Amino acid sequence: MPKVLVIDDDEMVLALVQHILSLEGFETLTTADGPQGLTLYKERRPDIVLLDLALPGMNGLEVLRKIRQLNDHAKVIVVTGSGSDESAEVALRYGACDFVRKPVDYAEFVKRIRAALPP
Repeated sequence: MPKVLVIDDDEMVLALVQHILSLEGFETLTTADGPQGLTLYKERRPDIVLLDLALPGMNGLEVLRKIRQLNDHAKVIVVTGSGSDESAEVALRYGACDFVRKPVDYAEFVKRIRAALPP
């Protein structure tokens, strides 16, 4: 069962994504802030991270940078409601494997998650 860490400051988004991913057969870990997300990443070593850019405590780009320092091969999909083309470019430059704007189409989102996972 692939393990997904979701880091998003919107509790409703966390609950919805956790529900959808559990129906799709994923183990899902969630947190609403960047520092806790890093702690969970270190402790639980998820297969993929879904990361919002606007987070309390530490912004998403900083979280992404620190995850990539811990694991250069980490799979991180940035998911944000305030994303611009520039934000997408920066996230990809920092090592994100994909960039998704909210609101997301959940069927497409699950396909993109599965595509990013190792075979």
